[in-house]
Amino acid sequence: MCRVSDDSVDTLRAELALLAARFVLPGLGPDVDRAIKVACDLVARRLHTPATVGVAALTYGTPLRDARPVILEMLDEQGFPAGPDASDADEYATVLRAVGAGGLGVGEFFGVFMRRVPAWDQQDELQRSLVLVLDEWAQETTQEGRSAAAAAVRKVARDAVGETS
Repeated sequence: MCRVSDDSVDTLRAELALLAARFVLPGLGPDVDRAIKVACDLVARRLHTPATVGVAALTYGTPLRDARPVILEMLDEQGFPAGPDASDADEYATVLRAVGAGGLGVGEFFGVFMRRVPAWDQQDELQRSLVLVLDEWAQETTQEGRSAAAAAVRKVARDAVGETS
């Protein structure tokens, strides 16, 4: 049975971005129950695709190994590709979309980014921008400062993938 929330379309996009990122980031993968909730919300708002309906029809508690193909298909149809054929550039764009949309925490992005970033003289403009704003975020000692720095990180990420908030 679908549980529909009052989440905004922007919140749903952030959730889709996070689901896609969970497929490409190291770890356990996306939360199937969360994917079902997002799919139900999309269906309720008439923003569904065939695979979205398939995810919404899953039973809460379905294991990821069983839900994986239809979730990946839903993400692809919704414009958040994260499949096994994704290139490193596609995976990086997926993670940038997730942090830019607010679905992925800046702290988690910080760890992922810093493990992959090349030396300063080998960085492109985006990588340098991210190093600078992430350094500002890491140096902040107040909640207000950290929030403002996180907003700057999200803006750089959104600009990089061509999305607006």
